[in-house]
Amino acid sequence: MHLPAIKLVWRRAISLNIIVMNTHLAQSKLRLLAYMLTAIAVPLTMQACRSKDDGAGGSNTQSEKTMGFTKASLTKDQSSFINSQESSAVNWHGWHKDLLKQAASEKKTIFAIIGSGTNPNTLEVLARINESPAICSLLNGHHINVLIDSNLHPDMEFLAASLCMTSQTNASTPILVWFSYQGHPISWNPVERKVSSDIAELISSMSQTIHSMWLEGPEYVLAHSRDDYEKRMVLSNPETLEEAPYTPGVILKAARKSASLFDPTSNTIDNIGNLSPARYVELMVRASHHPDLSPSQREHYLELACLTADHLIIHGLADPLDGGVFSGVQYTTNALPRFSKTLRAQALSMKALYSVCQSTQDPHYLKAADSILAYTKKTLSLDGGGYALGTTYLSDKENDNPCIWTLDEIEAALSEKEFEVASIAFGLNKLGNIPFIDNPNQAYSNKNSLTWKVTIADLASQTSMNSAALTKTLESITGKLAKLRSENPLKPFTENLTTSGSAALFASACLSGYRATGNPSYLEQAKDSLTHTRNSFIDQDGNLHRARFNGSLHSHPAMGADHALVCQAALDLHEVTLDPTWLEFAHDLHSRMNKMLADTNNHHIKEYDGTGYPQPYIVNMYYTIHELDNDSTWGLAHSNAKRLSLRLADETFSPQIEKLEPILRKSALASPTACIDFLTRECIANTKRVYIKTPASPELLATASKYPCQIIAVTDEGAYPELGPETAKLTAGTATVVATVAGQGKTIGSASSAAELDALLK
Repeated sequence: MHLPAIKLVWRRAISLNIIVMNTHLAQSKLRLLAYMLTAIAVPLTMQACRSKDDGAGGSNTQSEKTMGFTKASLTKDQSSFINSQESSAVNWHGWHKDLLKQAASEKKTIFAIIGSGTNPNTLEVLARINESPAICSLLNGHHINVLIDSNLHPDMEFLAASLCMTSQTNASTPILVWFSYQGHPISWNPVERKVSSDIAELISSMSQTIHSMWLEGPEYVLAHSRDDYEKRMVLSNPETLEEAPYTPGVILKAARKSASLFDPTSNTIDNIGNLSPARYVELMVRASHHPDLSPSQREHYLELACLTADHLIIHGLADPLDGGVFSGVQYTTNALPRFSKTLRAQALSMKALYSVCQSTQDPHYLKAADSILAYTKKTLSLDGGGYALGTTYLSDKENDNPCIWTLDEIEAALSEKEFEVASIAFGLNKLGNIPFIDNPNQAYSNKNSLTWKVTIADLASQTSMNSAALTKTLESITGKLAKLRSENPLKPFTENLTTSGSAALFASACLSGYRATGNPSYLEQAKDSLTHTRNSFIDQDGNLHRARFNGSLHSHPAMGADHALVCQAALDLHEVTLDPTWLEFAHDLHSRMNKMLADTNNHHIKEYDGTGYPQPYIVNMYYTIHELDNDSTWGLAHSNAKRLSLRLADETFSPQIEKLEPILRKSALASPTACIDFLTRECIANTKRVYIKTPASPELLATASKYPCQIIAVTDEGAYPELGPETAKLTAGTATVVATVAGQGKTIGSASSAAELDALLK
């Protein structure tokens, strides 16, 4: 296609995007959010116009000109993921403040891959790029190439995902983005698992087209990419929600809508995407304790939590060989996991399973959670303290993936009886146990994934084996297969980066274990983890940082989500210890986050201040994008502010709560799972509050800790608006219980003994 024709197609694509923006801007603000959060894949990004016959690398002359670009320009020791591309033929750069100046001086566009070492698809895409000298040459000749580690810069991944959603494209990772040297996105394309094998053709087509447009009319590209970006930012501005009418009962309506997503026929959750099933379990457990629900509704929500925990975590994501849980599923069923075990996935799954155990007292949830904890401590712990972000079983060579097996491989490794048991336990099939809907391109033809498909009780019944014999047989099966996996030449990739937010999630998960069991070993584990976070991620000025790698603290500050997660963990720890230093720590973190990242007028929290970035993109994480499974900074910060306001006098709490809550409520009504953090925390906020006058009675504290309630230490220095004048009447060693009645706190009784408190909390 000639350049004028290509330019016309490109201009039409940009114009279409702008028309879409203008049309939507005239619609209801609330419908905008619903559109943005629930968009389906109808890509509007610039489509490539080159013929397949044109090849990937352009002319021989172009390849010869770029052969010198073989040494990557990445800053070493940022993360294991960044280090892994040190020898790449692509001249990769990091995401640094002088990047746009460099691109402007060379008059080039910027090509960025936003992904991570804990995402198998990202590793596959990079492997395929590195296998193609033509693509490496093309990228070096046409662009300044940037590798953005989303574990270091999750705000950039969120920004790119938001761009995808405003153009009705699913936000699968990694995400390819072409920027102008002014920093505005020209085009973007998420790489779905099913098209990653064609990544060379995709990149070639888009890069050739963009480069041609750039050569013919850079001013046009600069102007229209800027205008288009500005219009998209209007769409993602939470101010657009504030005009929507307030709807009462949002929390219960949203919880009910979330509950309806569970499909009892297939035991899956509709449209969950990559959202962790553990977060859904946690929401259902917390909703089951909401005081405004009927007993039958509470029972139903807890049943959904149990079904999801059983079918989607224990018998869907748990790895029977090496332990731990996979981070999610690749497609619609739970038959094909994403072969990555992140610290985040372990922590969320532990927390959810401990919460179910606390509510049901069923020991098999405790056993499952404990096994994940054991895996995390054994496999992800680092020598200097803390935990690695995760291990990924590389999938760039699908037939060699150590997590999938042919029936013949398994049969050859086991005895006849063991093979019989394994076939039932893992649902093995000679044609493979991965359904076509999860394997449309037949990449795993005749292969089996190994996750538990039946319960131990059902397995014992079907094999007619007693418990002792079955346990011994299963240990032999998993031991033999784990040994074979370890001998596979394709070794797993470990991301040794560690982040403050993931460490905080782990600490909170351990605290859930303590509240479910009363076992002090969980409490000590949580204390150690959060103490390490406090000592290792905060600089000499008291500011929290996001990441550490190889024993060194990364220079850029923490994200908003990091502040919120660590603050939440500190409040969780304060509740079960009543140690005032953790409350002080939480308050300091929340205050610093507001000072650095919150607007003093509307209290909106941006994710990052732009320090060290080429351009400070404004990112507001007030909702969760299913495909990213990101945390809602606003939802967590709103909860932290409410929790702090029950304990401390701070004039900033009320305005922040009042400004954030309408946006979060209206967002939740539009898409409940997109505001899953807010809904979960609001359900917790409606549980009973136990005010314990210090010095606290250990028996009262231990009794309160085993119930799903908030625990608040009453000191002479604190402020307790729910208690009002009653605060002065409290005596040391007693507890006052407050319940939510008609949306207001009401004192329902006092206790001076464990038995009395137990009666009030049941």
